[in-house]
Amino acid sequence: MTPLPWSHSSLEKFVNCPRQFYHVKVAKDVKDSMGEAAIWGDRVHKAFEEYLLHGGEKPLAEEFSMYRDYLDRLIAGAGRMYVEQQYALDIRLRPCNWDDAWVRGITDVLHIHGHTARALDHKTGKTKPDSRQLVLMALLVFYHYPEVLQCKTGFMWLKTGEKTVRTYKREDIPDMWGKFLADLQQYKQAFSTDTWQARQSGLCNGWCPVEKCEHWKQGKRK
Repeated sequence: MTPLPWSHSSLEKFVNCPRQFYHVKVAKDVKDSMGEAAIWGDRVHKAFEEYLLHGGEKPLAEEFSMYRDYLDRLIAGAGRMYVEQQYALDIRLRPCNWDDAWVRGITDVLHIHGHTARALDHKTGKTKPDSRQLVLMALLVFYHYPEVLQCKTGFMWLKTGEKTVRTYKREDIPDMWGKFLADLQQYKQAFSTDTWQARQSGLCNGWCPVEKCEHWKQGKRK
């Protein structure tokens, strides 16, 4: 079985539980419904996208008004700005279209200014600063913009106003890929052998949509 294109979120789902990943992403015989937090996150991202794409000239809904100054600072940022931009690489790490991808990613806001890039992701959930998402964001930027030698990445935690910032340099690329290799080997092996291990965690207590799994229990989600 040919592995599906992966992204930060899909690889994390696989790592958390290959069995759930199989049913939701591969067999697609189970649908994972969006919770209230995810629905709110989508609304925030859509509103921010519209505001940024129109250079702040399109009215921002009152429920998002507390973020206007933050968005205006992004609009005023140095360099060319890209909003909700999709990036993809094929198996040979060449930029490609979305459908032919081996790996995919989307940057909420990206500024390219000379040899420096700044990639930012709006976060509506709880603060979780240690994430490979920033690493993957920088990798995609390096491959799509050969002139970029340094990529500053960050999460903006909207609930608290905190920031998580990491800076990567082009010469870091081999070490950056190293952070994914072990999990990608398991990902490839799962598709090759059609073996999807069930990984027990707190999510088994009603939060997982795969109710036929031996570890599933009635819980809060139900």
